[in-house]
Amino acid sequence: MVGQIINIAGTTPVDDPEYRYKMPKVFGKLEGRGNGSKTVIPNISDVALSLHRDAGEVNKFFGCELGAQTTYNAETDRAIVNGHHSDAVLQQSIHKYIETFVICPNCRLPETEYKIKSGAIWHKCAACGAKEMVDMSHKLCTYILAQDKKAKQDAKKNGKKDDKKDKKKDKKKDKDGSGSDEEKKKVRHSQMIVIFGSRLLNHHDVLCLSLLQC
Repeated sequence: MVGQIINIAGTTPVDDPEYRYKMPKVFGKLEGRGNGSKTVIPNISDVALSLHRDAGEVNKFFGCELGAQTTYNAETDRAIVNGHHSDAVLQQSIHKYIETFVICPNCRLPETEYKIKSGAIWHKCAACGAKEMVDMSHKLCTYILAQDKKAKQDAKKNGKKDDKKDKKKDKKKDKDGSGSDEEKKKVRHSQMIVIFGSRLLNHHDVLCLSLLQC
């Protein structure tokens, strides 16, 4: 379920029908009653993909704007916002999200990606090259910084695991006698066999071969 296709716009509408930046209109599915009421967003990943953002981040923004708890399961792609919220309210929140965290403040195009440095989040625009800081007072910034830190820690852990695997492979090669020095000796020995194969070996030849085998 993708939803109606509309122009990507912040708080200022973009009415140009030829505008090339498109996104699906967000919609929700109301479930439960009373304290158990919730809004499931079936097309959260399609919306996030069109904005080049993480689905969990988009869902978290709903929580920040609507004052509700949110959950997102990446494995099942299930996004939940506690309470019942209309499609109009959800779409209005998306426009605010785009205004603050997606479109470039300079050229107004949705061509930005995050650059995080020293605890600050910057917009880096691929269209005009501008680099502008996002509104760091927004509650979502805490989530973005936490996710960036977690991603870096995971990458570091995975890097250490790869290093350990490489070391184990090198140790196994040395144990099996398949290291680089051993291979070089075998190549030199083969070359000498080719040279001496066409004639009888004399004392000097035998000495050379014995040295190569050491």
